[in-house]
Amino acid sequence: SSGINAEYGDAKKKPLVLLIYWMLQGVWVYLNILPSLFLFYSSTTTSKLLYVSIIGWVLFLFGLVFETVSDYQKTVFRNNPANKGRFITSGLWSISRHPNYFGEIVLWFGIFIAAAPYFDTNWAFFTVLCPTLTALQISFFSGIPLLENGGLKRWGNDPEYAKYLGSVSVLVPFFMCCECYKVPLTAGEEGKPSGYNSTDQLPENEAVPAANV
Repeated sequence: SSGINAEYGDAKKKPLVLLIYWMLQGVWVYLNILPSLFLFYSSTTTSKLLYVSIIGWVLFLFGLVFETVSDYQKTVFRNNPANKGRFITSGLWSISRHPNYFGEIVLWFGIFIAAAPYFDTNWAFFTVLCPTLTALQISFFSGIPLLENGGLKRWGNDPEYAKYLGSVSVLVPFFMCCECYKVPLTAGEEGKPSGYNSTDQLPENEAVPAANV
């Protein structure tokens, strides 16, 4: 999260920019809890679909635990002086380069699914756009791309980092076939991240995805 923290640190020096950041975060939170507002204010429910709500709450708890555990593991890793300047590859970070983001996305979709049986208007189902937009934001804009590029700049010439890139999914654990973010390739160096030297050994992948930070 160093890339995001640096960007936020720059914003704190500019009151107007900080205000915009703060307001956007408020809008983001409201949009994500919008499905649950329909849940609490609905006067009807479809009893035959209550099992769907249960599934949603299970997904919510799974995502919450997954995100919390991955954040805790990274905090412990960073607090160990022996790990200074290193990247984490243990725990949940051994099956996903961004397990905290994966947990967050599952969490918000779980809330939507849990609320769906309580929707008393078809318009309420459009709130599926709320977790969907969050997933897109994390995957393609403010989340993963910043951290992936930051990791490449820091460890782009580390063979162990290359191995991590080629063997661990960028977001969904164990799911390598549909990477949502790819490292740009240097011209003439197909299959190698742009931060790598031509003498570095990389896994035999057509395109190596960037790593988590």
